[in-house]
Amino acid sequence: MKWLNGKADTLLKRDKRRGKPYAQTATKSFYKKEIHKAVMKSGEKDPFTGAMLEWKLICTWDPHDQPDGYRKKFYHIPTVDHVVGDVLEFEICSLQVNDSKIDMSPDEFIEFCAQVTAYRMSAVKSRA
Repeated sequence: MKWLNGKADTLLKRDKRRGKPYAQTATKSFYKKEIHKAVMKSGEKDPFTGAMLEWKLICTWDPHDQPDGYRKKFYHIPTVDHVVGDVLEFEICSLQVNDSKIDMSPDEFIEFCAQVTAYRMSAVKSRA
C-alpha cells in the first residue's frame, strides 16, 4: 500500500535524523510492521477526541496546493504518531491531534488539555 510505504519511509528517515537509537538499526520493513500493528489496534475514532477518522482521505493530501483553509479539511485524516518519543511504538490519531500533541506523551497531552479546559471554563464564568 502506497500510504504505508510512504509513512514507514518518512518516519524512519526522520527518526534516524533525530538520532533515535531504535531507528539506527531498524529497517523500513520493521517500521511498516509497527505502523500496520497500530492501524489494526486503532478504531474508527481518534483515541483522544472520539472524532471519526476519515480514512477515505488517505493519499488525497496535496503538499503543493494548499490555499487558506486547506489543512482544516484534513483535520480528521488518520496520521501515524509515536506513542512516546523514545520508544518505537505508534498509534493512529487525527492530524489535528497529532499537530496539537507535537512531542508530548499521551498523559502530558491529556494534562495540557485539562489545563486549557479548566482555564477557559473559569474565564467564561468570570465574564458572566
